[in-house]
Amino acid sequence: MAASTPEFAVLSLNMVGDVAVAQVTAHELRFPAQAQELSYELGLVIGQEWASKTLIDLSRVAYIGSTAYAVFVGVVKKAAELKHAVKFCGMNPDVRIGADIIGLDRIAELHETEADALAAFD
Repeated sequence: MAASTPEFAVLSLNMVGDVAVAQVTAHELRFPAQAQELSYELGLVIGQEWASKTLIDLSRVAYIGSTAYAVFVGVVKKAAELKHAVKFCGMNPDVRIGADIIGLDRIAELHETEADALAAFD
């Protein structure tokens, strides 16, 4: 990773082995401005060579609006174009229902825990 880690508004980022773990730190992703920030920040991460394996951790998020779900679909598609892998973990039941409704589970792996998701990269 670069010597200076960018300051993110809605993400915290760390490396676990060769996997970039992007934890969404916002409790809610309810508003379009938040979704726009999420899109920008995840886009920065996904585009990096060191982020060829990215895990998006949603364990802190209690609510996700439709605009933010659309961001996750876009991130998965962008990652696929770059031949990068994206997985998700830590969805609470309400967040998971929304993810299932929009079909996120059909384009990306959704795991209960970070440990499960990290193991699935191997």
